[in-house]
Amino acid sequence: MLTNTVELAHDLRMPLQLIRSSAQMLRLSLEDDSVDARTYVDILEDSAEHMRRMLEGALESCGRAQAAQGPRPVNADLVACVRHLCASCRPYARQCGVSMRCGGNVAALRMALDADMLSRILLNLISNALRATPAGGRVRVGWRAMGDSVEVSVADGGPGIPPERLPYLFLAGETDGGHGYGLAIARELAAALGGALTARSTPGKGSVFTLRLPVRSAQAG
Repeated sequence: MLTNTVELAHDLRMPLQLIRSSAQMLRLSLEDDSVDARTYVDILEDSAEHMRRMLEGALESCGRAQAAQGPRPVNADLVACVRHLCASCRPYARQCGVSMRCGGNVAALRMALDADMLSRILLNLISNALRATPAGGRVRVGWRAMGDSVEVSVADGGPGIPPERLPYLFLAGETDGGHGYGLAIARELAAALGGALTARSTPGKGSVFTLRLPVRSAQAG
């Protein structure tokens, strides 16, 4: 398992970037009445709350083995969680010159879900996708319900990943312009949720990372 310190440091990067982007848009709203400041206030509050929960979780885990920290599922709508996360990331995407689209084959999907773990996984994937996609490109987040399982995918418009690198993507320390921990963290979290995280890529045509999760009722745990 990766250390709590490394995970926390890495996972705080994207919420901090969302806070920074929203603060910049709020500053712009002081001069431009067409900018809806309330949207960015909501993102600031959500990002700060996400960081607070992460920090409290890290404090609670002091003195305990990380493996003892299992997911804490509640009855939640996966689609609403994904849509909300995408909306929070759009201001940062716009600053990168990248458009973000999201959609799927169902309008709602209630299931036993640890929304914090899901957010950590998807923020890692979206952050990587935005970094890989050049200005003018597009990042697509999608979901597909398939009975007893659901897939959430993040597709970028980047240059793709060479085939020889694909087997090593999820190893801690493997990097291509980053710190090399995000995908390792994301895969560990996916496994903790009883799912799997996979990647496919074609050089010159971008990459797609897919999170597959079992659909369980909250009562079944």
